Amino acid sequence: MDVLVIDVGGTNVKLWHTAHEEHRRFESGKSLTPERLIELARPHLEDWRYEAVALGLPCRVSNGRAVEDPANLGAGWIGYNFVSALGRPVRILNDAALQALGSYDGGRMLFLGLGTGVGSALVAPRLVLSLALGLFMYGDKRICDVLDEKGFQSLGAKKWKKALLEIVPALKQGLMADYVVLGGGNVKQLDDMPDGCRRGHNRAVVEGGRRLWEELPDPASSDCSGWLIV
Repeated sequence: MDVLVIDVGGTNVKLWHTAHEEHRRFESGKSLTPERLIELARPHLEDWRYEAVALGLPCRVSNGRAVEDPANLGAGWIGYNFVSALGRPVRILNDAALQALGSYDGGRMLFLGLGTGVGSALVAPRLVLSLALGLFMYGDKRICDVLDEKGFQSLGAKKWKKALLEIVPALKQGLMADYVVLGGGNVKQLDDMPDGCRRGHNRAVVEGGRRLWEELPDPASSDCSGWLIV
């Protein structure tokens, strides 16, 4: 199946295709509404053919639908009809969960996306669980305010890495994960991975989109065939 993967972040929107190596992008931000997303995406999609769409959104997604507006984007995401707008069947996951699904190698995996914000998800056999670990506290600050892009700029590289080396093992142990995948733009700041961690890649979201359509049941269906996708 040829799948268009739309990865919506707080800084950029990235467009991927399961049959192409290249990806395309345009800027995101506080003014990005779903209508504007479709308007900006259309010129990039004219020469791509696809049967279905996997959409990753940086917000809480339940039963395959956005149930809140993303914090770093504009309004109007709840109830927006992406199927009508794109003219293809669409499946929606939280953006970190979509990246995590594509990064999964078995066992119990914790994914942390370190970018404009801090995304998180847990994947295990027949389980794709979106998390909000960035809201946990680290000292007197939230983890997301320490490990995101602004946190890196505020703390500097040395203090940021020190915080990461304290936070990640604690989360791994607390969630009983077998391993951790660290993704997002800030991972480039790490020369070496913490113990029990490996580096994620942006292109993993393409595999996530493929698996969402070819290996998983529809998250919007009342019958998910023994899967828990939340």
